[in-house]
Amino acid sequence: MRKKLTLGTVLVGVLAFAAVAYAAVSVSFSANLTGKAGKPAGLNVSLASSDPAADQPPIMNKIVIKLQKGGKFNGNKYPKCTSATLLSKGPSGCAKGSKIGTGNGVGYAKPVVTDPVAAKLTLFNNGSTINVYALPDLGPPFVTPCKVTASYTTITCSIPPIKTLPSAPDASVGTVKTKTPVLNLKKGKKKYPLIVAPKKCSGTWKAEGDFYFTNGTVVKTPFSQKCKK
Repeated sequence: MRKKLTLGTVLVGVLAFAAVAYAAVSVSFSANLTGKAGKPAGLNVSLASSDPAADQPPIMNKIVIKLQKGGKFNGNKYPKCTSATLLSKGPSGCAKGSKIGTGNGVGYAKPVVTDPVAAKLTLFNNGSTINVYALPDLGPPFVTPCKVTASYTTITCSIPPIKTLPSAPDASVGTVKTKTPVLNLKKGKKKYPLIVAPKKCSGTWKAEGDFYFTNGTVVKTPFSQKCKK
């Protein structure tokens, strides 16, 4: 009986320690739709990952952004640019009109790289995917593909390993800010907004950011904003 109690106590201690370690990682998040209900809109996304118990947050490898139901994404109507084109030719190789946003980010790769690594971000349309082209101050450029549902309810971004120096560990995501303005593409007599805000507005629109890390941690951060009819 004493042995069982001892093992049980150890197990409880391990689980408690794991819970504290997981709870230490936090991600602030916002996803603001800039438009009235049912009208063309833009989207501003901001996130900041942190871990007070460590020198830097763990490595993030996936982001799932869940937006208010009822929106629409017309990426299939716009010029496209593939990740292969971006990696081989850079933004200058993309079709005119495929650029849909800009932003910036900061990563960490301690202890080898002691200072934060800044990156310029440019967003390109690729139909049902948004390709985020990152040009960091240190390390090669890379592309994060973000799958978008046509109903604009979910954006799923798969973050590749972020390289810095050959001897340094992969960088972890610190902060990301992106801005997609209101865009309208004219074809003949018709105009196609890239993003259409949800038709219904009952005071607020709700969103959520789900952040996945290579150490198994998952952080879910809700967000809400006032909407306009």
